Amino acid sequence: MAKRHIHPYETRYHAKATYSKAIRASGDFVFMQGQVGVDDDGRLVGKGDPGLQADQACRNIERWMKEAGGELSDVCKLTVYVTDISYRPAVYESINRWFDEVMHCSTGVVVSGLADPDFLVEIDAIAVID
Repeated sequence: MAKRHIHPYETRYHAKATYSKAIRASGDFVFMQGQVGVDDDGRLVGKGDPGLQADQACRNIERWMKEAGGELSDVCKLTVYVTDISYRPAVYESINRWFDEVMHCSTGVVVSGLADPDFLVEIDAIAVID
C-alpha cells in the first residue's frame, strides 16, 4: 500500500516522535488524526467555547483534505469527541455548517478528557477521494 504523508511534524509533547496530520493511502483513502481547535501557529482558538473549537477543527480538516488532493465532500466518516455532553449542540451546529450536504457517517463520543485540558472537542476524519 502506497502512503503519502500530509504535513508531517514533530510532536511538542513528552516523547519525541514524528506524526502526520493525515495519510493518503492506496491513492484514494485519507486517514486523519484527531483535529482540535488549534490554528496553524499552534494557538488554541476558542478557549472555553466548544463551538469555536469545533469550527477550527473543521477548518483544519478542510486544510489537510486539500493538501491530500481532496475536498470536504470526500469525507466519509467523522468521529467527534466532546468532554461534556452539553457541548454537543454547539459542536454539531459548527460541523453541520462545514459539512452541509456531505451526508457523512458520524460517531459521537463523550470522554473524560483530551490531550490538553483546554481541548473541549476533537474530530477525526476518514475520506475517500474520488
